[in-house]
Amino acid sequence: MTLKNIILLGATGSIGTSTLNLIRQMREKFNLIGISAYKNTEQLKLISEEFNVKNICFFRNDKDVTFNRNKNVLKGVEGLLELASLNCDIVVSGISGLAGLMPAYVALSNGNNIAIANKEPLVVAGNILIECAKKNNVKILPVDSEHNSIFQCLDNNHRDNISHITLTASGGPFLNRPLRSFEKITIEEALKHPKWEMGKKISIDSATLINKALEVIEAGLLFGLKSSQINVVIHPESIVHGLVHYKDGSVLANLALPDMISPLSVAIGYPERYNLNLPKLNLVEVSQLNFLKPDFKKFPGLNFGWDALNGPNYFSIILNAANEIAVDLFLKKRIQFTDIVQIIDECLNEQNFNSAYSLEEVLDIDKKSRIFAKNISEKFYV
Repeated sequence: MTLKNIILLGATGSIGTSTLNLIRQMREKFNLIGISAYKNTEQLKLISEEFNVKNICFFRNDKDVTFNRNKNVLKGVEGLLELASLNCDIVVSGISGLAGLMPAYVALSNGNNIAIANKEPLVVAGNILIECAKKNNVKILPVDSEHNSIFQCLDNNHRDNISHITLTASGGPFLNRPLRSFEKITIEEALKHPKWEMGKKISIDSATLINKALEVIEAGLLFGLKSSQINVVIHPESIVHGLVHYKDGSVLANLALPDMISPLSVAIGYPERYNLNLPKLNLVEVSQLNFLKPDFKKFPGLNFGWDALNGPNYFSIILNAANEIAVDLFLKKRIQFTDIVQIIDECLNEQNFNSAYSLEEVLDIDKKSRIFAKNISEKFYV
């Protein structure tokens, strides 16, 4: 049996941990040939030894870890791009933020399929990545549970019959919290997601529902949908992850218990499906599923997703850059929780660029937007 060769970018993060757990279950299917991490080199070494990984990349070696001589040790941005370009069956992109953009592009350019778990590259440069994938006859397979579920429910033979899709959102930790108390939200409270274990940045995005705005953009680009064809509902149980509505009145939905290993297996294993050692959904035990309209007064940032699809393509670049700056400032206790959306809104309203048609233009707009966001954020400092 031929094993699928996998390169895992962001091996020590939450997506990386789930990917490794999947590979442990399916060692007869997968061969891990490359891994990367930013600075957790001790964990990187343990992973490389457990899975006998030859190619390793890191940015910082704080603990001065020594790797075996038979390892191909790469460093920094150049090393990361070299790792992503190595011939393999699929690259799992689990790097947080826009740092995953260039590795994803390089992987596609060198004929590698990618399973993409981070929204930001698709949000800011989705058209460029999709065009690159088509040019090189490779696939972009979504790992996000919502987009993965839409991917599973789409009937590509009847795409013209699609009416619209629905993305679900748990509502995050503040679904039932009164709006009047939002200014008092602490970092610790914002990081306590009720359903998912995630990194800090995406946990804050889930608390503001900015993550869902980014997912609206991602869905529009990935599946070729207009803004009017994408709905969002709040679904606190996180059992239904996405629905595809057809013009004939039928609706296909994907249901599963909250777990990243299942959508990862669909993306990495495509077109195969595997018998995983995971808890199985029992509808009787679940008993009740609830669906609510989003409260846009409490979560105004959700609107940014549709605004971006309806606006010029640089809008989503500004949105992503401003959000990353604002979230970082909140985590550093420089601004309040409610300032995140205000900073983004000011950045969107006060900046104008020409449309971006290349990665160089995308990165230039991103750089300028980050500088602008940092500057206007100073008036919000606490």
